[in-house]
Amino acid sequence: MASDNGKYLGTPHFPIPQLYVRSALAILVAGWARLRPKGLVTPDLAEDNITAYLSDEMKNVQREGISDIINWDPQVGTQSNPQNPLEVLKIDIKFRWDQYPNDNDRYLAVEAKKLRGKGHSLAGDYVEEGVMRFVAARYGWGHDYGIMIGYVIVPTVSSAVLRVGEAMKKRKIKTGECSALSPSSYLCPHPFTYHSGHLQNGTGVKMTLVHIFMEFS
Repeated sequence: MASDNGKYLGTPHFPIPQLYVRSALAILVAGWARLRPKGLVTPDLAEDNITAYLSDEMKNVQREGISDIINWDPQVGTQSNPQNPLEVLKIDIKFRWDQYPNDNDRYLAVEAKKLRGKGHSLAGDYVEEGVMRFVAARYGWGHDYGIMIGYVIVPTVSSAVLRVGEAMKKRKIKTGECSALSPSSYLCPHPFTYHSGHLQNGTGVKMTLVHIFMEFS
């Protein structure tokens, strides 16, 4: 239910059309496909710098007219939780659409984390500092979709995915897991696309997280 001024009372819910999710995923993957062969991403490169390179390539994709219905802000500080004006977090990529021009709470959030297929996997950080930001409603308050990117900087991708799956399984109660990490291509044809389902804290919304694992190794 909403009040007269449009602010939510009780449980909010912002359903994101699948067309919008697909468009966001398509431009993310197209940007990765341009960035990867350039060799700019090295294992010691900071996550924010990888995201900056990715966003720049996404702009090039958009200029070519491949995707023209979305806008995004990379590494933007935003009031993620409408119920707490003091909580401002930096979202790695925040997709927006012209259909919602005057509402900063309506967006599709992307969180990116580095991963390794061998050695210290960083899979725990992927869950604790990535997945949990959606589950705790620090990102995407009341949203039914969110996107996680795994920057795989040490091979192999399949090993990195396996480690993420193990880390998520260990924390499935904490993450409010409704459906485990599993491969899914219905929103994106990228071969390392996975989905998981989570019950978001404080909103009761079942959120689908789309996990895109991008190889840079």
